[in-house]
Amino acid sequence: MGVWSVMTRFIKGWLNGKPNGSEPELIPKYLPLIPDNQKEWSKDSYLTSLWAQGYVPTVHDKLMNSGTGNEIVVVAAEYISGKPLSIDVTGVNGSKDENLTRELKEALRIDNFDSKSVKIVELAGGSGVSAVKINILNGRPSISVHSSSQFWIDFKNNEPFRFNFFEEIPTNNKADIYYLVESREIKQWDKEGKKLSGGFVTYSVIKIDGDKTTPISAERLPEQITSYLHTNDIQLNHSVSIGLKSMGAYLINNSPSNTRYPHLNLGESDLSQCTNYLFAVDYFFTVYMREGEKTKTKIAASERMFRKKVNKSTDKEEWSMNVDEDYFMQFKGTLDAGAKLNDMIQFMQGDFRDGSYRETMEYFAQKAVSKSGYNPATFNLGNREVKATEIWSLQDATVRKIEKKKRLIQNVYEQMLWDFLYLLTGGTNNKEKAIMRDEIRVIIEFPDPMSVNLNELSSTLNNMNSALAMSVEEKVKLIHPKWEDEEVQAEVKRIYLENSIGELPDPEAIGGMETKGG
Repeated sequence: MGVWSVMTRFIKGWLNGKPNGSEPELIPKYLPLIPDNQKEWSKDSYLTSLWAQGYVPTVHDKLMNSGTGNEIVVVAAEYISGKPLSIDVTGVNGSKDENLTRELKEALRIDNFDSKSVKIVELAGGSGVSAVKINILNGRPSISVHSSSQFWIDFKNNEPFRFNFFEEIPTNNKADIYYLVESREIKQWDKEGKKLSGGFVTYSVIKIDGDKTTPISAERLPEQITSYLHTNDIQLNHSVSIGLKSMGAYLINNSPSNTRYPHLNLGESDLSQCTNYLFAVDYFFTVYMREGEKTKTKIAASERMFRKKVNKSTDKEEWSMNVDEDYFMQFKGTLDAGAKLNDMIQFMQGDFRDGSYRETMEYFAQKAVSKSGYNPATFNLGNREVKATEIWSLQDATVRKIEKKKRLIQNVYEQMLWDFLYLLTGGTNNKEKAIMRDEIRVIIEFPDPMSVNLNELSSTLNNMNSALAMSVEEKVKLIHPKWEDEEVQAEVKRIYLENSIGELPDPEAIGGMETKGG
């Protein structure tokens, strides 16, 4: 019971305190790199990212992990990026450029962009933001994805003007922490009397000593770090052109605003408002598993059926009893005098309130999902009875959240893929390939967040058809809700001709013979 008492005190401490990363294990060691006005946001972002990963130090050292936080982030990302994006490149006159579209799609396929897109959304959902940058590998552009624990941004007028990507340099000296920082920003220069601008990358090494950060020049670096830089062909404090007008780095925000840090242009995690509920789920999950262990069938017997064990600390023979073992002893006097051996064995099993525990866990899981902004039914939760007035709002909750995320991501993706295509085709320097111009656009479209339930759709159409209550035009709109009016009319005309119905009747007419064959 000692372990349980420690855990109970821990629960009380967690619920009475404020889990904002005050524990050393919950403070990222890269925190001194982060600008002062972003430090609190960074600590919160780090904490929610741990919940998204499924292991929070100091919490899951004592509690079992149900994985609810990870499921919220992963399922939401699948609804957005689980299917490949629709990507088109339009030419100067606005029509689709088949060659550029094909070239871009093939390059993205080779770069495994579909998987990276899922990672982008997952990381943003878990920590509030993610970042993407374009690198040149073997002469071709390649996209890399970074979590909030791998970069910080310098802002000017609430807009990013410098991206700083960092990674810890491995050393044998654990006392000293060195970070390689890749900074990307736009610089200006004069060329033949013209002022030009473009993205540049500069590398530096920063040493962290307590809460202090110190830039280290190449001459003062330890030999191990110098060797690391040489192996990776990195030159410090030397700016190199990226080959783009932009920085080649892009911020993906998970939300349009941050309720806790409204002064920052940094997103808010899906989990930022529900960590206490995630904690409650894991707490009751731990209780559930412990109680399940305690209610296993056990054997109770008299002391004559057991051997005494020597206590090593006192060097005496003692009886002991452990309720978590599969068997334990009944003490003297619990059996009647003269009882036989077969009377001295009893099978014991405690009651296991399975339904109560599962209801409690599901309740807190529902609250966590709802606080994240999604419909619990999306996660196979929410079996409670729902009023008729709640049905549509519940069904739309997940769709609204996902559509909002897609709008945030779309413009960033299109700019990123335009830059990617620019580097892929050699920009304006390669005359043998298509020349990239400002008029050329990369247009993306995310897949529908919710798949159409074909059984429900078929049933609806059959019922309406039997009742002669729906025109052909309405049926087409039901099946293809995103079609433009011209596409709908063309499909209606095709259906009439194919089924030999004749000329298209009055489009305002509802029901009647026009529904035959539709």
